[in-house]
Amino acid sequence: MALRADCLRAGAVRLSLALMFGLLVVSGYVVAPQLFAHAGNRMLAGMLAGHVFHVANIGVMLLGVAVLLFWLRGGAGRLSWLLLIVALVLVALNEFVVAPEIQSLKAMAPDGIDALPKEGALHKQFALWHGISAMLHLLASLAMAVLVALGGMRTRCGAS
Repeated sequence: MALRADCLRAGAVRLSLALMFGLLVVSGYVVAPQLFAHAGNRMLAGMLAGHVFHVANIGVMLLGVAVLLFWLRGGAGRLSWLLLIVALVLVALNEFVVAPEIQSLKAMAPDGIDALPKEGALHKQFALWHGISAMLHLLASLAMAVLVALGGMRTRCGAS
C-alpha cells in the first residue's frame, strides 16, 4: 500500500495540531501548577513557569506556521483557518505583549510580588496581567482542542 502525499500532509497536520494542543495543556495545566505546588518558593516557581511558557509558546508558533504551510498546499476549511489564526494570535499576544508586561512588573518587586501588599497598585496590576494571560492561554487551548477534534484537513485517507 503506497501512501499518498495528501494523506502524509494530513497526518503531519494532525500530528502538529496535537503537539500544539499538548504544549498548551501540559505547560498551563500540568507543569505550572506542579511548579507552584512543589518548588517551595513562589518566585522560583514563577520564573520556571515563565521559561516553560516561553518554550511552549515558541513551539506552538513554529508548529502553527508549519500547519499553515501544509494548508496552503492541501486545504482546510474556513473554520480551521480561523481557529488556527485565533490560537496563534492569542499565543503571540501572550508571548510578546503580556509576558513582557508581567516581567516588568516582577522587576519592580525585587522581593517578589507576594511580598507586596495585596491592595497595592503593583500587586493589582500583576494580578490583572496574570489573569489576562490565563484567559488568553485558556482560549488558545480551547481553539486548539476544537482544531484537533476537527482533524485539520479535508482529505479522504483511509486504509485500503
